[in-house]
Amino acid sequence: MQRWNCPARRWIFAVALGSAIVLAPGVHSAEDETTRALTTLKAVTKEGKGNEDAGPAWKTLVSKGGSALIPTLEAIDDANPTSANWLRTAVDAIAENETSAGRKLPADKLEAFAKSTKFAATARRLAYELLLSQDPTAKDRLLPEFLNDKSSELRRDAVAHQLAIVEKLAKPTIKADLEKLFTFTRDKDQVELLAKKIEENGGKVSISEHFGFITHAALIGPFDSTAGKGFGIAYPPESAKDTRGKFKGKENAELKWAAFNTTDKYGKFDLNKFLGKHKDSVAYALAVIVAEKETPCEIRVTSITSVQIFLNGKKLFGRDEYHHGAPFDAHLGKGTLQKGENVIVLKVCQNNQTEEWAQDWFFQMRVCDDTGGPLTLTQKVMVNGKEQSIKLGFILESPDVKEEKK
Repeated sequence: MQRWNCPARRWIFAVALGSAIVLAPGVHSAEDETTRALTTLKAVTKEGKGNEDAGPAWKTLVSKGGSALIPTLEAIDDANPTSANWLRTAVDAIAENETSAGRKLPADKLEAFAKSTKFAATARRLAYELLLSQDPTAKDRLLPEFLNDKSSELRRDAVAHQLAIVEKLAKPTIKADLEKLFTFTRDKDQVELLAKKIEENGGKVSISEHFGFITHAALIGPFDSTAGKGFGIAYPPESAKDTRGKFKGKENAELKWAAFNTTDKYGKFDLNKFLGKHKDSVAYALAVIVAEKETPCEIRVTSITSVQIFLNGKKLFGRDEYHHGAPFDAHLGKGTLQKGENVIVLKVCQNNQTEEWAQDWFFQMRVCDDTGGPLTLTQKVMVNGKEQSIKLGFILESPDVKEEKK
């Protein structure tokens, strides 16, 4: 006896009955079209791959209306900003069309989505904004939950919201309330603002410790980087595990590691001051960080010139770029600190541009969690000839090392 597969049996049975389910094999066609459109848009890359198919897929997706809203939000991936941009505009178009047609957005689903940390931060923020456009009361309900959120934008809104409440209430505990709120801050401007308000209310906090800046480092340089070649040359200090040894530097100069402190609250090491003003050069910084247990971390660096970041001999990040601005935390390497001592080596290059604005040669480096918040770490330093441990970000002034004076 011939056997029929299930879809075929359903199809024939439907035809025989004259039922509306005659199209049973295609009953999910709308859902399938949404899935195909999302797959196409997610495949778009910054190199232009997939752009030809993206336009028609976008139109198909938007045409599906409200049913495609949440799936489109779920598809947004911060790791691919090009496809994410296509998907965000699709979300905006779907929401606008639904509103124009007098249909409400699914508030409960949007709220659940905004609260779920498994989705992309940009998508969660978009869901939150769509929810607010329909339910302004969600602001007071949700923002307190976002104070310690991994999304920098949601956290920022939550801090600003809570600060307004604290200042409006002006309770006797305002200093303690501000200090507690300070622990949730991550953005530089909000950190500065909260630190100032705490000081105005009789308190004091350390911006350097809050950000986890490296304030003590051994430096060595310059090594040759004529025509930018130094970025690709692994000079011996690149794989250093300690500060022992002497090396041949630029023009065969004998180089050795030297210890330096910075008293800058943002951990700035001015290499022009510490090592001298050099062009076409490479310098290295080494810091020893101690972790009580294995700890995922981010090493974030601010520099106006090319950098490479190494953790325990493994390269985490590199960018060969000069004098295009130095935004805070522009360079980021993700790694894992091992239990005990960890050696961080930073390579900082300088080119030969002669313009006045191209003379800066510096770095700021910090170790933090994936939200930019502090980790419980210590840094090994030499004080009066003895090795000591200090809290990461602690401003150390010692007579036996050089300091940057403002």
